[in-house]
Amino acid sequence: MNKLKILLIDARHSTVGAHSNYVPIGIGYIASYLIKKINNINLDVKLSTDPNEALSFIEKWKPNVIGLSNYIWNSNLSNLICEEAKKKDFNTLCVLGGPEFPAGTGARQIKNSALDQSYDKCFDYLINRPSVDYFAYSDGEVAFLEIVKEFISNNCSLSNLKEKNKPIKGCANISKCKTKLLVGDYIPRIGMEGSVKSYGRDIIPSPYLSGLLDKFLDGTFVPAFETARGCPFQCTFCDQGLDQSKITAFSTRRLTEELDYVGEKVAKLNNGSKTIAIFDSNFGLFQKDVDLADNVLNIMNKYDWPKWIEAIAPKSNRENILKINDILKNRVNFGLSMQSLNLETLTDIKRRNWTIDQYVDFVKEMEKRGKTPTSEIIIPLPGETEKTYNDGIKFLMEHNVQPGTYTLMMLCGTELGRDHAINKYSMISKWRILPKQFGSYNNKKSLEIEKICVGTNTMDYKSYLNCRNYSFIVKLLASPAFSPVYKIVKNLNISWYDFSKKLTKKIQNKKYKGKLKEIYIDFCREAKEELFETKEDAIKFYSIDKNYKKLLNGEIGENLAAKYTAKSLLHINDIFSAIFDLLNNEFNNKIEKKYKVIIESSEIWLKNLYLTNLIFSNSDDIDDYKSNKIKLKFDFPSWLKQENKNTDYFNNNVTYEMSCDRNKIQYLKNEIRSLYGTNKGYTNVERAFGRYLMQNVARGTNIFERNYQKLA
Repeated sequence: MNKLKILLIDARHSTVGAHSNYVPIGIGYIASYLIKKINNINLDVKLSTDPNEALSFIEKWKPNVIGLSNYIWNSNLSNLICEEAKKKDFNTLCVLGGPEFPAGTGARQIKNSALDQSYDKCFDYLINRPSVDYFAYSDGEVAFLEIVKEFISNNCSLSNLKEKNKPIKGCANISKCKTKLLVGDYIPRIGMEGSVKSYGRDIIPSPYLSGLLDKFLDGTFVPAFETARGCPFQCTFCDQGLDQSKITAFSTRRLTEELDYVGEKVAKLNNGSKTIAIFDSNFGLFQKDVDLADNVLNIMNKYDWPKWIEAIAPKSNRENILKINDILKNRVNFGLSMQSLNLETLTDIKRRNWTIDQYVDFVKEMEKRGKTPTSEIIIPLPGETEKTYNDGIKFLMEHNVQPGTYTLMMLCGTELGRDHAINKYSMISKWRILPKQFGSYNNKKSLEIEKICVGTNTMDYKSYLNCRNYSFIVKLLASPAFSPVYKIVKNLNISWYDFSKKLTKKIQNKKYKGKLKEIYIDFCREAKEELFETKEDAIKFYSIDKNYKKLLNGEIGENLAAKYTAKSLLHINDIFSAIFDLLNNEFNNKIEKKYKVIIESSEIWLKNLYLTNLIFSNSDDIDDYKSNKIKLKFDFPSWLKQENKNTDYFNNNVTYEMSCDRNKIQYLKNEIRSLYGTNKGYTNVERAFGRYLMQNVARGTNIFERNYQKLA
């Protein structure tokens, strides 16, 4: 063979919008390392994230070897691509690698024990995927290299390779007789020698500097970087929790060169991405990350790029992320992943959080920098109850932290996805489709179905649903559109948590009627209906044409928090009516007379502020754009900008002129339609708006405000 064709795929569904738009740095590393190490044969390597492009390569280019990433969001799609490759040529070598595997990430060995039945689970996993020849359970760069070397040594013949019936280092495969799992020896991660400061991963050539990733630097992908690999923590819900390898890193010099290369290419693009992502599990954990920030600043000054930096804050040494953010012009976007504030739960999941005082101090530091603190809560983790969940939400809300509630994914490569933990905590599982993770390829439907936990021995199914339903109200109130209400409530010395609970109780009342109640009831219904008893039930349901069409239209299978928050904001004045009705009635005895004037003026102001109805309207009637004047007895907009001043300072009659910027509205219409709709309108308004909000969270809701000017 004169040339060995290798196709590396990080497959992503894009039927109704891509789940991920990051540059596929992972397969980039595998490709660059492979090219460096294989010298005895001419290699031709292609990279792809688009399933249809990948299938076209298989059809026309005819690769000899295919390597695919295997995550919860693309495992079925990756298997489908292997099946299609085998149809074209059974001798095509198909390899999977990634965390969606029962052995987990970084497994030292695959065997059965009292606590771990990974050998049997891995065997079942691969026996059900006959088109997959090998699974790389060690790090991708080293394991894939071993497979390719063995393939070459067997004259690039898959049949010769399989005939030997021997395991390959870092990989697992089914034996020739189909009765055994062959497991090769574990291969250590690149860069394990020495400390983090030794920068052992520099031996992997840069896929950016070599040009391997140039096709993804077109402005539609977010450039991704990995400064270090590995995590020192062993959280039981995380697919890195079983990985005992120490952290290895790239050098500051190497990363600076990559950033400069990428910056020069994408910063000048008119519509290019202005964001980069750092894929480290704990960016800022080490001093090297602070040192890197100084070099990134030079690149920022050179290109005025990047505008935003996505990162996962470290679970310790969090003061470093503040230093990095300050160096980088306050452009680092990071959240605080607490997962739980219950001490028993944190012990059970092997997680260490800061003390309450440390957490509060850090939140204050974020607020000083104009950042809205956010935190993830996962339910139902072991030891968590409905009460402890509510206590955690209360703590976060009363310290102005926006809580996001996520359902626990029972990933097969995590401790909480294994039988021992499932039995120990009496975990109840159900199945649901992952939002946007589906498509039809070569007339075959591919559906990504996830296993989630909906109950434990401390939080039953009913309590889970109670928490899940309440989390929608919490999510809605966390929208920047309602931050003025938060400021009013805070000045009235009313607990924001108590306010959210009373609002929930209000709309749950059978006698109450209103748009918010309709939206809430629909959320609760869909949160229950999206769950299936088995994976097969879910696949069968969504494979039916009429149900698949509903998936395509966004009627079902969406991210419910985003969908119903968007729906609420599309009816924002109805939501304000419910909120102010609650303030004026439920809290009436706590409101002084002077504050009633503030509440009255704030309701008038907020109900005239937003123009979402115009953005999502197909009408272009000139009357819709006419300015109007509103009169307030309290200068609420000025108070929002200078809230530290005494309210008496703003207690005067004022008039504001509210106007609409036609260019601004048209810009937003075009931007949202181009991404989530059609040229003529929106295939689904809630889907379009929800996805826009999710992907542009840093822009807040002020972009949807009318222009205004104080007249008197």
